[in-house]
Amino acid sequence: MDSEGYRPNAEGGHENPAAAENAFENAYAHYLEPLIAIGRDGEVIWVEGYHRLGIAAVLGLDAIPVQVLCRHAGWQRIRDKIAEASGGLPGELEEYREHPDLAELTG
Repeated sequence: MDSEGYRPNAEGGHENPAAAENAFENAYAHYLEPLIAIGRDGEVIWVEGYHRLGIAAVLGLDAIPVQVLCRHAGWQRIRDKIAEASGGLPGELEEYREHPDLAELTG
């Protein structure tokens, strides 16, 4: 990561002998970006990809690509309100403007 930047997981082309014993790893883990869930208040919950998170933290990277596995229903309601809002972000939701899970909605 430090010398070549972050490479998407599917491009890694690495082999993992242990994956033969683990259907999830064999089928998905090496083709996905780190997996996260989003909690009720927008907290990011890491599900998979801890090594890449740790390396990125040591290197001081501000962000790495992730895939959202699921969102809490309460957080999804906040996303829906923001997506449906016309004329900008509603005032009561201003605190979420910089949340990374809302970047495509708040532009």
